[in-house]
Amino acid sequence: MRDIEAEVVENNGIYPFNYGRVTQSELCRRADVKKATLQNAVHKDTTRVEIMSWLDGLNSRLTQSRESTRERVTAVADNLAFEVERLTLANQDARERLNEAQQLIEQLKQENELLQNRMNVI
Repeated sequence: MRDIEAEVVENNGIYPFNYGRVTQSELCRRADVKKATLQNAVHKDTTRVEIMSWLDGLNSRLTQSRESTRERVTAVADNLAFEVERLTLANQDARERLNEAQQLIEQLKQENELLQNRMNVI
């Protein structure tokens, strides 16, 4: 269950498998347990109840249909594309400032060398 919650967080609120749906079957598949296990006497009134409660809470935060999942994925992709563009521009700006700083350093080194030569002459 923690793995699923972590994947939802990593994927901006979208479960990346099973068309974005988290069900008892999906949870059992991920846990490598047969769904029938939840129906036996030991688990029916304990583990299954806890799982159902967890699924209700999780599913209230998730988008369930393929269309709405696609819309959320598209929105996330659009935001990521915008972020890539913003970072690209910031990178270009940083490179320009770096080039200017390197030119200034070179100029100051030359000036420093000139001043040291003058002091050696005196």
